[in-house]
Amino acid sequence: MFIMKETIEKTIDNCTGPALTLDCMSAKLEGLPEPPRIFRGIIRPSLGCFFGPSKSGKTTLVENLAFSIAAGLTRFLNDDLNCVNRRVLLVSLEEYYRSRTVRNVRQMEAFTSKYNLDPTWSENVYVVDDSFARYITTEEQWELLDAEIERVKPGFVMIDSVTRTTTDSIEDSAVSTSLMKRFREMAHKHNIALVLIHHSQKMDDRPITIATMAGSRVIGQEMDFMIGVNRSTQNIRYLKDVAYRYWPDDSEFVLKFSIDSNQMIVAEEEVYESDILSSSSTANETFGSDITLQTHFSELTNGDPLILIKTADLYARLVNTGIMTRPTLHAALKRLEKNGIIIKPEKGNYKLNLPS
Repeated sequence: MFIMKETIEKTIDNCTGPALTLDCMSAKLEGLPEPPRIFRGIIRPSLGCFFGPSKSGKTTLVENLAFSIAAGLTRFLNDDLNCVNRRVLLVSLEEYYRSRTVRNVRQMEAFTSKYNLDPTWSENVYVVDDSFARYITTEEQWELLDAEIERVKPGFVMIDSVTRTTTDSIEDSAVSTSLMKRFREMAHKHNIALVLIHHSQKMDDRPITIATMAGSRVIGQEMDFMIGVNRSTQNIRYLKDVAYRYWPDDSEFVLKFSIDSNQMIVAEEEVYESDILSSSSTANETFGSDITLQTHFSELTNGDPLILIKTADLYARLVNTGIMTRPTLHAALKRLEKNGIIIKPEKGNYKLNLPS
């Protein structure tokens, strides 16, 4: 038996890229500061979103985060806050500018009073006026957005919302890929934390996951951070760390919050998401087993509605391990199918329903 030995060229320059040894790459990073973590898993530069159902408080929450950065606060929602560049830009495409401005002014006055701030802190906050496009779909409109970010030079930018940046179906992977490419290039070009406000399907007291976010799975793949914002039928709002590229996202808890009369975010206690959802009473009753089963669907498919899950795989993960009995599993499957969360294209196979 003969063993062929591969001859490796010895004269290669190990530090000539773009392919180089890990030692060379590590040497390049020596002395460079770590990318600053602004809030939770949001670093700069990065691209991500706050997503959730309509009227859950997404925009107000991100506005409060932006104002906290602009004011130089060191804490927000019980977590550290750090952004050297305190200038923020809020690009609101969905709301009528007058009502949005009235709310933002009220928020600013409340921030100034609550934290005893010098009123000049508000000079760090930039918003778009009524001459700015309500949709960003043409090359001219994209160039205008890019030019304004270059002119203002913020560290944090909010775009509300993703659906206002395309007239095509967000479910189309080609559309999502093109859109995310534009956003990512913008984030790195301007060294900003680019925060997108994005929607999910109607939740009906179901846990918020990557699978519930509207659009092609490409959107989730391209995001550096995904923070869920939900509101139960009992009017309980909460924030959930859904996924991060550069920070742990395995917390068992979500953070309850409320919105006061000045549109200020008020942090409350950390609780289990299932405790919030199981306390709600709706026409589609939420069972703990439903939440457990939907979580397993999300893990097995990574939010991809094209992947089929066999009943046998669910038996192995849930029944054989003692998490739930076989009758409980089948009852939960029927409820999730009835509520449109999963579909059964063929006997013995299920898949996530595509969010609308």
